[in-house]
Amino acid sequence: MVKKFTLFFLLGIFGLFTTNLFAQQDATIDPSQIKFWIGEGESEAVFIVNWAEPDTALAWGYRFIGENVVMKTMMDDIAAADYRFSYEGESFINDIHFNDGVLDLSLVTPGWLTYLINGESTWDLFNEATVADGEYVKIGDTECGTMIDPINWIYVYEKEVAPVYALGEEAMIAAADIQYWIGEGDNEAIFAINFADPEDVCYAWGYRFATESVTIKEMMQAIADVDLRFAYNDEPSPWGGMSLTDLTFNYNEVHYELVGYNAMYNLNGVAPWLTFDEQTVVNGDFVKWGDYTIATEIAQWTYVWETPVQPVTVYTSVDEIEAAALSIYPNPATEVLYVNAENLKDVEIYDMTGRSVMTSTMNVVDLSDMSAGVYFVTVRSENASKTTKLIVK
Repeated sequence: MVKKFTLFFLLGIFGLFTTNLFAQQDATIDPSQIKFWIGEGESEAVFIVNWAEPDTALAWGYRFIGENVVMKTMMDDIAAADYRFSYEGESFINDIHFNDGVLDLSLVTPGWLTYLINGESTWDLFNEATVADGEYVKIGDTECGTMIDPINWIYVYEKEVAPVYALGEEAMIAAADIQYWIGEGDNEAIFAINFADPEDVCYAWGYRFATESVTIKEMMQAIADVDLRFAYNDEPSPWGGMSLTDLTFNYNEVHYELVGYNAMYNLNGVAPWLTFDEQTVVNGDFVKWGDYTIATEIAQWTYVWETPVQPVTVYTSVDEIEAAALSIYPNPATEVLYVNAENLKDVEIYDMTGRSVMTSTMNVVDLSDMSAGVYFVTVRSENASKTTKLIVK
């Protein structure tokens, strides 16, 4: 009898030890960071899944009425509200899937997974286990977990948990719909920009690379080197790394640019905290820049863009290439405006009413007699023309 008591006592101490270890290792997410809430009611729970290939942890929020809800009911409601999520199984969970057109996730070894409620394992079947207000459920593929308690079958998952973006908010595009691919290699990423001026539009390129990962800036620079219609400006950020000061795109005789010094980016629908010269992308990633003046804030410092994404078309004509190369600087300008153009024909400046206020045939334009304000500058070469907004200070 004493031996049995000693064994149970030791197992209890071991269980307490592993529970504390679990609390130190397992990654979770605060409910305030959840973007996609499903259901109604004053009670809330968080549902997390950890897949192994690639190691990805995603979280949904679930609201319900009453003291608790059956875990299977929560999963069924999430699957009904989010077509990207599905699972297989009635009493035991055999497999879990997530497919948003970019990520395509399934278990590495179907049938091998564990789940925890509020950090503790339960032996109840998932169609019997209940979740209470304030609790979280984490289901994990054992391939990406670490077993810390073989007796109670407790695994921990250290991958940082990302909130799933809500459906009908962040607009994306499938790789199959991309028309202009730049670069070479087996890995692919999509790069998109949502402009607000002169109209709300979103355009996307495809980028291929041979290395395991590339930085967002490397991808952008590679696109800018090939597609001369696209350009960006950056400068050192006061918080370290680089910050973006402008994005421009000349497409179908329209010049798109940011509205002021305001831009941010999402990676797979989530706002990273790294600057774009530090943040890396891997195969299947989706990067979108956008002017925050036309974005929707779905959480604190989390914005999405709802404009449908259009694929950029490939251009090869001499006229388009020459038009893309036309530029003016500095902008804003004060006394002098410099024009970058081969075979320059003329430069014409218009006020906001469309009235022509100056014409020049020189690559250096004197602005000393012009009043401060916003103008439009049309640069014409022998084969092309381009109009750009100009600020005179």
